Amino acid sequence: MGDFNKTRAWYRQQLGETVKKALERRGFKAYYFNTAQEAKNNVLELIPAGASIGVGGSVTIREMGLVEELRARGHEVHDHWVSGITPEEDWEIRRRQLTCDVFLTGCNAITIDGRLLNTDFTGNRVAAMIFGPRRIIMVAGINKIVKDIQAGLERIKNVATPLNSHRRNWGKACAKAGYCIECNLEDKSCRVTTIIEMCPKGSPDFHVILVGEELGY
Repeated sequence: MGDFNKTRAWYRQQLGETVKKALERRGFKAYYFNTAQEAKNNVLELIPAGASIGVGGSVTIREMGLVEELRARGHEVHDHWVSGITPEEDWEIRRRQLTCDVFLTGCNAITIDGRLLNTDFTGNRVAAMIFGPRRIIMVAGINKIVKDIQAGLERIKNVATPLNSHRRNWGKACAKAGYCIECNLEDKSCRVTTIIEMCPKGSPDFHVILVGEELGY
């Protein structure tokens, strides 16, 4: 079994390094780490003391324990996933994420040639990726890497969205079917889709951290 796992680790690293180089060619500061713990340590090193933190709607960031760690360090964390807030408070938190010092996010899909694909329900997460925060730190597990844009869009519709709809107990059609049925409902999840071809012009600090483990949806 050890040899089998070594082969898997080799494959993940080769794939991760390939995508890392592609991201660098597109102007991003890219990294590859074998484990989520190594990636977490890197994220924490990239965050200056006293920086305000915005957290997009990301399972990856939260399952790494970054939100709790940053709060424990005394950072002001703008996280709209906290319980017990009003719709108005939720909206205000999302607005603050757009002007924070550091924005943390996952990614729905990354192509082998280094393009970033994301789909939002509200749009605050993809907006913050494009403009506003002084530094963007994106973390993506090896499961987010896809061949091309078409594969990325299919992954979003048939993997990420059904999983997120189920997680939130939304009862949407894709959560019931397990794949996209191209619904056109009022509560449709797939409302805003972005493809970042290169690091946005003028973005001073866009870091993409790839991890050789499955993370997020």
